[in-house]
Amino acid sequence: MVPALMAEQARAALKAWNGYAPTPAEEQGLDSELDRRLAQAAVR
Repeated sequence: MVPALMAEQARAALKAWNGYAPTPAEEQGLDSELDRRLAQAAVR
């Protein structure tokens, strides 16, 4: 299974489970925060 399909299925499952459906802008913000934290952890 390709990553894009896995991501779409995960989004659909999350929305069905608890109604959470972030906007593209919210997703980008979360991605940026995750990237920042991963970069910070890699430095340690």
